[in-house]
Amino acid sequence: MGAAFFGKIVEKNIRLSTLIGTTLFISGLVVTEIGITVKNLHLIYLGYGFLVGTGTGIIYISPVKTMMLWFYEHKAIAAALPIISFGLGSTLSTILFKGIHWGCETSFAQFHLRGFETYGITRVFIVFAVFYAVPMFVASFLLKKPKLEQQSFGHGIPALEFHYRTLFKDSFFLRAWLFMFLNISCGLCLIPLAKQMMASPVVAYPEKLITWVIALSGLMNGGGRFLFAWWSDRLAKRINILLIILAISVGIMSLSFCPLMIGLALLVINACYGAGFSVIPAILADNYGMTNISKIHGAVLSAWGFAGLAGNQAAILVSDRLGFGYLGVVTMLVVFYSLNFLNVVTLKRTLARMA
Repeated sequence: MGAAFFGKIVEKNIRLSTLIGTTLFISGLVVTEIGITVKNLHLIYLGYGFLVGTGTGIIYISPVKTMMLWFYEHKAIAAALPIISFGLGSTLSTILFKGIHWGCETSFAQFHLRGFETYGITRVFIVFAVFYAVPMFVASFLLKKPKLEQQSFGHGIPALEFHYRTLFKDSFFLRAWLFMFLNISCGLCLIPLAKQMMASPVVAYPEKLITWVIALSGLMNGGGRFLFAWWSDRLAKRINILLIILAISVGIMSLSFCPLMIGLALLVINACYGAGFSVIPAILADNYGMTNISKIHGAVLSAWGFAGLAGNQAAILVSDRLGFGYLGVVTMLVVFYSLNFLNVVTLKRTLARMA
């Protein structure tokens, strides 16, 4: 939601938007720390839910347009690089901070923050805040747009006429939003339940294989963001990359009716899940131009918030509450990916009519 409604600030002043996002993010970590210390759940909701969430959304969209302006002829790769860092940051922070709570002797954090393991969870978020504050604020001051901004106009929504109510009536936008919602919802049906599915009696992977699949999933997520963005920059019609992503998703989930294929499916779906995030900014820019792209990209990312509520719950509903188990989840994903493929076919036709 932060991404959805702070696009206007990103368009006007990239430095100000990143400073606001960083301040909200760091403040949220501090408020979370206070909430844990005084055992107040509402402060945790405020800090980690509202402030960290809003700050993350603003920071997420801030570098994307800037990178596309700097590297205009390779917009998809330019947008993908900061988006790849979103996943990479998660991996690095896991390694760096593992020792604060668990007391892992080999961790970087344990070496530099000796003694913190005795506090358990109650000091983790203040360490996060201190660790992230310096590089994030420095980066906020360094980030800038090129002196000569290359703007493209697509079929466009002029800046002076831009309204969110107009955008949400636009056919291309609605189909792009639906693509993101379905792609993210399907990913969140599968990815958070990866370990449980692989360990279930119907699949019964050995523990070491489960560990390797989960470890490689993060790499596939980042790799998919880069590979499909690079590929889309080389296509005559960039919109076709969405059809490729969804065709691969339908194919691998269809193979997953054989339970032994679920490990491979998790790796491929992770790549396709990440790819959706990395290619959509350039596709939006091709259609709407660069003038309002942060606002439009942010509005499309509101689908992420709704999918976060829908995806995981849908998997639990089908698997556990309705009792359809593993095959029920796989069937649901094949259906939803197929519906999304048809949605992108209509999206492509909409783009052709506009051209």
